[in-house]
Amino acid sequence: MAQNSNQAELPVLIIGAGCSGLALANGLKQKGIPFKLFERDAVLSPRNGRDWGLACHWSVPLLRSLLGEAKWSRISETLADPHHPIQNVERFPLYNGATGEILVATPIENLLRFLRSRLRAFAAEDLVAGVDIIYGKVFEGVEYAADGKSVAVQFSDGTTETGRLVVGADGSQSRLRNILLGPERAANKKLPLAATFVTASYPRDVAVRLRACSLNPIINAFPHPENMMGLFSLLDGADKEHPENWEFAYYISVPISVEEQEKERGLVSKADRVRAAKKNSLKFQDPLRTAYELIPDDLDKVYYTPNANWDPSLPEHEWDNHGGLVTLVGDAAHPMTYHRGQGLNHSLADVFNLVKALSNPEGKSQAELITEFEKEMRTRGGEEVRNSEMNSLMVHNWEKLEQSPLMKRGVNFGSDDTAKERATWMPKNYKNVESEAGLVK
Repeated sequence: MAQNSNQAELPVLIIGAGCSGLALANGLKQKGIPFKLFERDAVLSPRNGRDWGLACHWSVPLLRSLLGEAKWSRISETLADPHHPIQNVERFPLYNGATGEILVATPIENLLRFLRSRLRAFAAEDLVAGVDIIYGKVFEGVEYAADGKSVAVQFSDGTTETGRLVVGADGSQSRLRNILLGPERAANKKLPLAATFVTASYPRDVAVRLRACSLNPIINAFPHPENMMGLFSLLDGADKEHPENWEFAYYISVPISVEEQEKERGLVSKADRVRAAKKNSLKFQDPLRTAYELIPDDLDKVYYTPNANWDPSLPEHEWDNHGGLVTLVGDAAHPMTYHRGQGLNHSLADVFNLVKALSNPEGKSQAELITEFEKEMRTRGGEEVRNSEMNSLMVHNWEKLEQSPLMKRGVNFGSDDTAKERATWMPKNYKNVESEAGLVK
């Protein structure tokens, strides 16, 4: 059935102005597809003051296509270090955390490390506030038209908006996912791992030394023989001449049962977390040992993060898209663990494929387009949720580390079984991104 022309004139309603929602807005804008993007916060500044780095690699051609060539020419502005030359291939080293010995330094094509706040601000530059992007809109619910051709979203201020499609890009705790499936089926699966993340700056000489003691000047990982995992990264190095203003983000992650996590909830202070991480850091080599040693116990930018995920490919997790009127993308659809750096990449694949479907319907109805989109997304995203979970558990088990996806495949797309399937939809480079994806004839 061909797509209804009146339906196509209504806007796509995007819930959430994270990286997925903003990338979708940019892609739709380039294709002339009406949209409205709703963000619950009043501004794009990091919620609760927390910012973080995002790894982008195999999805770089997709992001480049979504943003457009004019914006992409300035993409270095969004990086953790805007002054670090972009390389065709970077090496992502894994060290023995106890000895400092390099275990592997996997070559990665197009490895970029974004500062999330800068990427969001950059993606929002061409979006008109109050028209393209509407701030301060807390999503409450959704209602489907009886004729199946439109959908309305409701907000906490009592207002509603009507569109052709609602896209939940509202993060790992997605309210839309909760509405579609109910609290029990939409709940994330808790995993027996947790990390204490730290964001900190240091005196000039220390900052330079910390950054210089690893192979990669942006990000390095440190699995430990005592079943721990460490990571040290530059979060923000924009102030090139003043290393004392650089911010670093790092963590030590440890196995801890879900039961123990529940027991600790609300009972362990931030200072207690810092002291425990400092104790663990004594077993690591630099930069982690010194980084933890020099922070005060009362440091504010400390974030305890239990691991969790949600697999969209499970039969019990299949939602009703109401004839193609509602769907999910990014962390709302497939939150995954971070030790293999796949989250942003799969989010961008979702967005790219959705823009492709809506801009080139090939005579199909919207119901058919969204159902096909979700079938691919569930399969691909679900596989990576499981692959990343397996990897996270294995990098916290020294005996299994060598067989982990991170050691065997680095951060490359998919598993050994599915990587070869990438060519069926994944453009190899930007030069032919649109023709290979079927966006131009």
